[in-house]
Amino acid sequence: MKFRNVLLYNRYTSILIQETKRYAGHSKWQNIKATKQEHDTARAQIFNTLSHKMKVAVVESGNSDPNTNPKLANLVEQARKANMPMSTLKGILEKIKNVRTGESHILPMRIMKGPTLAIHILTDKLTYVKTNIAHISKKFNAKVIEPSAFSHLFDSVTFVIASKDCNLDSAMEDAIIANAIDVEEIKDESGTYFKFKSEFLHPEKVITQLKILGYTILSTENKCIPTGTVQVTEEELLNINKFKQKLTSEIREIVKIEDNIASL
Repeated sequence: MKFRNVLLYNRYTSILIQETKRYAGHSKWQNIKATKQEHDTARAQIFNTLSHKMKVAVVESGNSDPNTNPKLANLVEQARKANMPMSTLKGILEKIKNVRTGESHILPMRIMKGPTLAIHILTDKLTYVKTNIAHISKKFNAKVIEPSAFSHLFDSVTFVIASKDCNLDSAMEDAIIANAIDVEEIKDESGTYFKFKSEFLHPEKVITQLKILGYTILSTENKCIPTGTVQVTEEELLNINKFKQKLTSEIREIVKIEDNIASL
């Protein structure tokens, strides 16, 4: 009888050990699976963000060739470094050749009764995008402010970056003809460019005139430059950065977010 009990004990002990190992193996697999899903989700978000930025680069310049569009070329390089599959990258570049042009918008928001954010949006469905932004904003105590209030907090301008075989004096004369507000010369290792200052969000007339004058349009950039800054604590800054990350990762139409936060 004692021998039988020992056999039963050993049998159940063996079963328990096997079940424990099976559970441990299952748990390990679940952890691996969950980690992979998180990685895949983050990877997909990066690819989606890069895809939208490529679209923006083409819309801004009207140029879908990475060989002559520096901003697009830089994004292609970022995609390669992020290990975007070549088939995916080629598909994006092919798709943006016939990309629809959306309109540029600025949505000013004040967060936690403190700093102001300038949310740059490129879309032809602004109401839809604003609804999605409002849904996220509620969780971070952020609200849209009136354009009149925003205009006192930021100097807003659109820059047109263009190239032409000429000097700054000639570019200044061309700026007057094109009705640009100002122009400055930019030099880097790749060459000399001219940065024309135009009406905020409406550079079309300047771009048209510059093309007539023989310029190659490389890109345009909307900038909101703060007239002053607002101090925040490290905890507040952490929360603001979470808000920004949430917006840019979930709403592809957001091009960038500028602010008037003072450096810590």
